[in-house]
Amino acid sequence: MPLIRSQLPVLALCAGVGAVGVLGLAPARDTPPGPADPLIAELEDRYRVEVEPLLARYCVFCHGEDEANGGVRFDRIGSLDDALAMGDTLAMALELVRTHQMPPDGPPPPSPGEVEVLTGWMRDALDYVPADGWVDPGWFIIHRLNRSEYRNTLRDLLGIDPRAHDVAAGLPQDDTGYGFDNIAAVLSMSPLQLEGYLDAAERALEIALGPAVVESDSARPIGNLVREAHGRELASGGHMLLSNGVVRAELDVPVTGEYELVITAWGDHGGDEYPRMSVRVDRREARAFFIEALRDAPETVRLRVRLEQGRRQIAAVYTNDYWDPGVADRNLAVERIELAGPLPGTAERPAAHARVLFAQPGDDSIGAGRTAAEAVLGRFAGRAFRGPVDDAEIGRLLDLYEAARAEGDTHEEAVRLGLMAVLVSPRFLFRSVDNPHADDPGRVHTLDGYELASRLSYFLWSSMPDDELLALAADGSLVDEGVLRAQVRRMLGDPRSDAFIENFAGQWLHLRNLERLAIDRELFPAYTSELRDAMITEATMFFGDVVRHDRSVLTLIDSDYTFVNGPLAALYGFAELASQDKAFRRVSLPEGSPRGGVLTMGAVLTVTSNPSRTSPVKRGLYVLEQILGTPPPPPPPEIPPLEQAAVPDLDHATLRERLKAHLTDPGCASCHNRMDPLGLAMENFDAIGAWRDADEYGPIDASGTLPGGVRFTGPAELKEILLGRDDLFVENLTRKLMTYALGRGLEPFDRPTVTRVVRHARAQDDRITAIIEGIVLSDAFRTTRGIETPGGERRGIRTGASR
Repeated sequence: MPLIRSQLPVLALCAGVGAVGVLGLAPARDTPPGPADPLIAELEDRYRVEVEPLLARYCVFCHGEDEANGGVRFDRIGSLDDALAMGDTLAMALELVRTHQMPPDGPPPPSPGEVEVLTGWMRDALDYVPADGWVDPGWFIIHRLNRSEYRNTLRDLLGIDPRAHDVAAGLPQDDTGYGFDNIAAVLSMSPLQLEGYLDAAERALEIALGPAVVESDSARPIGNLVREAHGRELASGGHMLLSNGVVRAELDVPVTGEYELVITAWGDHGGDEYPRMSVRVDRREARAFFIEALRDAPETVRLRVRLEQGRRQIAAVYTNDYWDPGVADRNLAVERIELAGPLPGTAERPAAHARVLFAQPGDDSIGAGRTAAEAVLGRFAGRAFRGPVDDAEIGRLLDLYEAARAEGDTHEEAVRLGLMAVLVSPRFLFRSVDNPHADDPGRVHTLDGYELASRLSYFLWSSMPDDELLALAADGSLVDEGVLRAQVRRMLGDPRSDAFIENFAGQWLHLRNLERLAIDRELFPAYTSELRDAMITEATMFFGDVVRHDRSVLTLIDSDYTFVNGPLAALYGFAELASQDKAFRRVSLPEGSPRGGVLTMGAVLTVTSNPSRTSPVKRGLYVLEQILGTPPPPPPPEIPPLEQAAVPDLDHATLRERLKAHLTDPGCASCHNRMDPLGLAMENFDAIGAWRDADEYGPIDASGTLPGGVRFTGPAELKEILLGRDDLFVENLTRKLMTYALGRGLEPFDRPTVTRVVRHARAQDDRITAIIEGIVLSDAFRTTRGIETPGGERRGIRTGASR
């Protein structure tokens, strides 16, 4: 067994060669370039006649061949493809021009009419969707299960509760990309990690199936008998007790069940009783015997006992010592203690044991065992691999079985080796698609039912497909749009969608970062681990409520309700609810409450603070990045921290004064003019989210002015401004959800897909299910193409034509 186990990583990887493709799917259709789209010609004509002269006049001086500030150039746009290839850069340019942040101060700015021409064309270009309906779906990279997906998959495959047994605890932490830990490009696999997965698989099978124990009524000696009394050791390894005492042994019971204790004993007679032997299990008497036998003919006593799995003590206790000097001396000798079991039909196995090992051989021959092993391994591999298994794959697993049997393993031990090989196979650890044209970016292929089932289940459940999804995959109906819509709604209503709610919200809203944030508890004694967990629970429950009740995603910006328990209610000043009660309840917010929506929740306000104070910069950046999707560029490396800003009388400067001094550098001002007012609007909330009207410097000033002259004060007016730009929020949330669903970062060619999904959602009152359905029904989710190779062709953004 050890030799075979040591070869498992190599065998498992070899078993996957040829069975796992890196990219793509079953062939479906090729998409030739569609007919000329008149909208393209109209946009390009507008660009040449109206837009290009304005870019040359106002933009190319700083963003051209001679000087490309921020690495951005506007002198290279020659077609709609070129504009769309700029992706987020063009979207950011639109926002900056719209809010009059660009062009910067200097020459005469563009007139309002010119601004409308520029922004109108940029908006129309970014909103372009090909008239023929086809958009570039992008590629699929082989995708290792992350730790959360691994735990949940073992839960659904083997019935292991991850809250009780974290089988992934020994695996390395997953890297993140584009804000999420399910991005295929960063989920690598090293030989050391594979060894960790092998250990995790062995542990998972032990937890799910219990130990590999053969039921038997043959007794086996329990060694290492220990005497606790005056006496002597016998040649048999047993002990003679010359006074009241104990002969005991400790053993590990592999599985709960019925066992038979077999004790061989004899005695020296004396007085009016035979030696009394009390048989005890974990110091409790199971039965007592009077031993009549003498040294020449020891007797064997048997008793059936129920033993619980784990470390147990078995003892033979001498209880009636008798000694009359020179007349009689009663003693007890315990030659040996044996144990049989678990007796046939009595072992209490976990529920998964019968479900997984459902076929048992009729006898102990290898031939009979192979037939049973083939049935067990075939069904298990089909579920674990989330699709059909071919004869060659089953043959490799049976070769492992027979090699283990040849080395002396029992049938169950050999089958478990095959199960372990399944759990370290690339087909289990990775999600993939079988694309016969993986290296051809000019070919588009549609996911088959099984691949679509896996993509859908890992999006909404972070786990494997259930039987219903696999059945729909098998009969081919899952690819139907109506069936897909119904499955999305079913899956979001299933408790397994908690994984989507926790994983997506935890990363999008940065809730996971709270556990790494060391808030100064001397300054904020109310901030306990219980309060921190309550903050995370509130935000998670709130996002879950939006999902489960299919609410508008704008509820995430502002709402008239939230979820609190006693400690969180105390932090929020809800006096009537403040208590030590840890149970959460939905509460309606009173009119005029500053709460409502994720931005005013304790979790978000705390995670955007520093350990000892608030951070308007972090809070403003959070709004731009996580809510609006318009992040600023990284700050220049030479910019000093806020604490080092050149402020007269530094010790008495307010945070607003420090921020103002930090803006003396024009390189800072262009970004901080957008960030700081957003963060200062939430300055009434302290570093852990409690409301305050003043700080140590005096009354809080929560007013601000955004570029373009938009003035506002406090969180309520900030939320009004954000709702006024709800188009940005819906698009940003769609992009975040799409990144999470696809497991890759979005590219410029994904913009038409995003636009379609956003339009679909906006037409349905911005309901979150409309966004999720739109993503699932998109070509990006249901199809794939080959990936570009160095020096090879690149897919056109607008028509699909190679160039």
